[in-house]
Amino acid sequence: MTLSKFKKFLGYAWAAPVTLLGLLYVTLFWAMGWYNWGGIVDDGMIWEVNHEKTPSWLKNYWRRWGGHAIGNVVVLKQSIMDSRETLTHELRHVEQVMRLGVFQPIIYGINLVAMRIGCPGTHPYYYNPFEVDARRVAGQKIEVRK
Repeated sequence: MTLSKFKKFLGYAWAAPVTLLGLLYVTLFWAMGWYNWGGIVDDGMIWEVNHEKTPSWLKNYWRRWGGHAIGNVVVLKQSIMDSRETLTHELRHVEQVMRLGVFQPIIYGINLVAMRIGCPGTHPYYYNPFEVDARRVAGQKIEVRK
């Protein structure tokens, strides 16, 4: 993200409530040994799943996803080096939250519900504008699925 230092500071402040929720979650999972600290990349604080210590219910969750972002917190299924495309995708979500603050997860959720109700036959996740934007920036295929 190419923002002035002042705008970047405002972005961190704007994203802070969502980031704090993400930090609570990853700190607990890190303390349990389920996640490892990966470092800071751009505006994201990166954690990686520790597959050796992760319980089966959490492994089942991670079968479907490559990563997720909660505020400035990013969790990757694989290491940073093995997840460049996914990391780019998740860092776009970080940027979205820095621009929209607490409204990003609310608008994201409203999009999912609106698409589920108003556009039957479409997949709310794949058509969600936040996901389409993140896939576009990461150079990922923008699939149309049911």
